[in-house]
Amino acid sequence: MQPQISLRPAVRSDFPAIAALQAESWAVAYRSFLPPHYIRDRLTADISDSWKKCRPSARDLVLLAINTETAALVGFISVWCRPSPFIDHLHCRPSCTGLGIGSQLLEAALTQLAGRGEQTASLSVLIGNDGARRFYLRHGALPGARKRETLFGYPVNVEYLAWDGLQTIKLAF
Repeated sequence: MQPQISLRPAVRSDFPAIAALQAESWAVAYRSFLPPHYIRDRLTADISDSWKKCRPSARDLVLLAINTETAALVGFISVWCRPSPFIDHLHCRPSCTGLGIGSQLLEAALTQLAGRGEQTASLSVLIGNDGARRFYLRHGALPGARKRETLFGYPVNVEYLAWDGLQTIKLAF
């Protein structure tokens, strides 16, 4: 059953819940990309530390998806606009994937960015995370460069995806 959700901007006091949801999501989605001992022993603490250090600017955007019946956090998106919008995270609680929550968060974020006059938005996807890549392509992103990066000290290969002309494109939602 699809939960009814509401979207709202995050506030600093939401960051611990955001970190917990991200760690829960990564433990499932990134199990093929990060070593099991890292996921078991360090992942939650590293993500928690990164959110404790996070200092969003006035231009940045962090939106939450809240289950209106239970008031539980079921997803979030964070966009860092330094200088161009970069979607750093889009995560849903693993038990809530496939329910349209990610689409709602992405649409809301891209719509807000377009309303601010932003022309582009981009993100990176781990190469091999085919479900995430298909999701973004289905929602109008265009494939771009591939690059080797590190994720909490572990090497990963990523592909950049982007939306260009946010004011003029018809978002595919």
